[in-house]
Amino acid sequence: MTVIFLDIDGVLCTPLSVRLNWLFRRPMERPFFDPIALGLLRRLVRRTGARVVLSSSWRYSFEDDDPFMQAIRDHFYRTLEANGTPVWDLAPILGRSKGEEIAAWLEQHPGAGFVILDDRPDEFTGTPALKARLVEVDSMRGLRRRDFRQALDLLAGVAPGV
Repeated sequence: MTVIFLDIDGVLCTPLSVRLNWLFRRPMERPFFDPIALGLLRRLVRRTGARVVLSSSWRYSFEDDDPFMQAIRDHFYRTLEANGTPVWDLAPILGRSKGEEIAAWLEQHPGAGFVILDDRPDEFTGTPALKARLVEVDSMRGLRRRDFRQALDLLAGVAPGV
C-alpha cells in the first residue's frame, strides 16, 4: 500500500485559490482549491496508485457539529472525489505534532510506502525519520511541478510502476 499524507493550507489552498474565491465570489463554505495543485495531486495519484490520507489540521474542524463546518467538509470531500483523489483515511487526531500523528498512523499500517505533502517542516522536528519523506511545499505557490517530481522520486520503488 502506498499513501500520500496530504496537508491542505499551503498545498491545495493557496493565495491563488483565495483570489479565485474572491474573483468568482464563491461562498465561504465552498472554497476553491488551487487548480494547478489539484491537477498535480491527481497526476500523482494516477501515476503511483497511492491513496490520500488527510494529515491537515483541517481534520480538527471536521469533527465539529457546526453546520457551516459540515458544509465545508462535505464540499472538500466532494471536490477531492471529483478530482479522482478521494480521501481514503485520516491521520489520527492526538493533539500532538502532525509528525507524531502520521507516525501513529504508520504504526497501525506497517510497511506502507508514503510521501508527505506539507508546507510546515516544523511539524516534523520530533519525528526526524519522517523528514526524509517530506516534500516541503512553498505555501505561497502550493503544490507545483517541482514538488510533484520530488514526490514521484520518493515513491519510486515503493509504489507499483513508479
